[in-house]
Amino acid sequence: MRRNYPSSSRSIGLTLAVGFVFVLLAVIGGLGTAVMGQTATIILAALVLGFFGLFLPLTLFLPALLLVSFVLTGQMQYFARIDRALWLPFLVGALLMVRFPFDLMQRRLGHPEQASFAPASPAGVKVMLFVYFTTLLATSAINGIEPLQLLVSFKEYLFLWSLFLVISFGLLAPRHIERVWNLLPWLMLAQLPIVFYQRLIVVPSRAARGVGAEWDAVVGAFGGNPEGGGSSGAMGLFCVICIALVVARWRRGLLPGWQALVLGLSGFISIALAEIKFAVLLLPVALVALYFRQLTKKPLEGIFAILLAFIVSFSVLVAYKTQFALDGERQTVGEYFDSIVGSRSNEGDFVNYRTREMGRVAAIRFWWQQHGLDEPDKLLIGHGAGASRVGDLVVGDAARKWPFNIGRSTLAVMLWEVGLVGTVAFCSMLLFAFIRAFRFSGDERLSAQQQTLSASMAIAVLIVAAGIPYNTDVILSHQLQLMLMLSLGYLAMLNGQFSPRHALKPTQTAAPQTLPA
Repeated sequence: MRRNYPSSSRSIGLTLAVGFVFVLLAVIGGLGTAVMGQTATIILAALVLGFFGLFLPLTLFLPALLLVSFVLTGQMQYFARIDRALWLPFLVGALLMVRFPFDLMQRRLGHPEQASFAPASPAGVKVMLFVYFTTLLATSAINGIEPLQLLVSFKEYLFLWSLFLVISFGLLAPRHIERVWNLLPWLMLAQLPIVFYQRLIVVPSRAARGVGAEWDAVVGAFGGNPEGGGSSGAMGLFCVICIALVVARWRRGLLPGWQALVLGLSGFISIALAEIKFAVLLLPVALVALYFRQLTKKPLEGIFAILLAFIVSFSVLVAYKTQFALDGERQTVGEYFDSIVGSRSNEGDFVNYRTREMGRVAAIRFWWQQHGLDEPDKLLIGHGAGASRVGDLVVGDAARKWPFNIGRSTLAVMLWEVGLVGTVAFCSMLLFAFIRAFRFSGDERLSAQQQTLSASMAIAVLIVAAGIPYNTDVILSHQLQLMLMLSLGYLAMLNGQFSPRHALKPTQTAAPQTLPA
C-alpha cells in the first residue's frame, strides 16, 4: 500500500510560513518591548507559547507546563523583575483548556476502542467538585462580577484545572504522570544554588539596608521580589511533599539510598535556610501518614521512623532559634516554641493598619462577624470570584470596604468568595481524595510504583489541605495547584482501573491494563 507523504514544496511552504510568523513576532516584540516594557515581553512570550502549545503533543505539553511553572516563571519574576510572569503558567493552562475538547475528539475518533478501565474520579470527589464549581459560577453571576475581575480571578480558580481534565479523561498514559511526578524531587536539588545565593547574598544585603525580614528573602526557584516577600511558603510545602515521595520510593526499593539521601538533604536545607516553620511542623505529619500502616504491621519500625522525624524537626527548630533570633533576644527553647504557636498572626484580634495585615484567626473571625442570617446568600455562597482580591488590576467589592486585607488565607478567601457551601465542598473534595489515595497506597493489586505514587499523592493532598488556613498559596501558587491536579488526575486513573467494582475474584489473575498513550 502506497503512503501519501507530503510533497517537498508543501514542506518548504510550511517552513517559510512558520519562519515568517516568528520573524513577525520578533519584530513586534522588539518594538513593543522598547515602547511598552515588560508588558510587551509577556504578550510576546504568551504568543510564542500559544503558537507552540497548539501543535505540541500532550506528552510534551505536560513537561513544558511544568518547566514554565517550576523553572521559568520564578526566575523571570525574581531576577528579571517581571511580576506579570506569574500569568504564564495560568495562560498555558488556559491554552490547554481551549485545546482539550479537540484533543478529546481526536482521541475518540482515532481510538474508538476504549481502554478496559477508563479513568473515573471517585464519586465523592466528583460530587464535591460539581458543588464547588457550580457555587463559584452561580455566586459570580448573582453578584454581577465585572469581566476584568472575573478574568483575573478565574485564572487561579479554573485555568489549571485543564490539566486535571486531560488526565482524568485518559488523554495521557499513567507512565507520563509517573515520570513527571518522580522527577519533581530533583527540582529540590536543582534549586539549591539559588537558595544559597539568596541566603548568602540577598539576605545580608537586605539586612544591611534594613529592608524586609531575613527569612522572607529565601524563596528558591519559586519566585518573589528580592526587596520584599515571595513564595517561600509554597516552596516549603513543595519540599515536604517531595521529601515524603523520596522516602516512599526509597522504602520500596525504587530509589537508591544515596540518591534518597541527596534529595532529602536538599529539601531539608531549602526549608532550613528559608526558616519555614510551618513546613518543619508538617514534616512529622507527612511521615506519620507515610508510616501509618507500619504501626500495625511493624510497630517498632514505624515508631522509630516517626520518632526520627520528630527529632529532626525539633533539631531544625532549635537551629532556627539560634540562627534567626533577634539581637539581644534571650529565649528558652520552650519560650521559642510558644512564640511559634502563639505568634501575633494567630491571634484572634490582630490587625496591622500600617501594613494592612490581619491575623489568620482574626480574618476568619472578622468574616463571621460580617455575615449572618440576614443575608443568607452571602453567608452560603459568598460575594463572587475576586471579591476579597487586592491587586494592581483589580480590587474586589468586599476588599475595598476595609482598610486591611481580608484575604489573609485561602480559607478566608474562599469564605468571602464562595461562602460556606463552596468552602465545605472544596475541603470535602480533598478529604475524599485523601481517603481514596491512602487506600490505594496499600492495595495489593497495584504495583510498587503505583502504591508509592498513591502514598505520596495522598500526602500531597493532605499538605495542600493543611495549607488552606495557613496562607493563600493553595489558591495563588501555580506550583501547588499543578501538584494537586497531578494527584487528582492520577487518582482518577487508578480509580477507573482498581475501584471496588473492578475487584478481582480469588480465582482471577490481574491482567495488565493500559490506557492509550
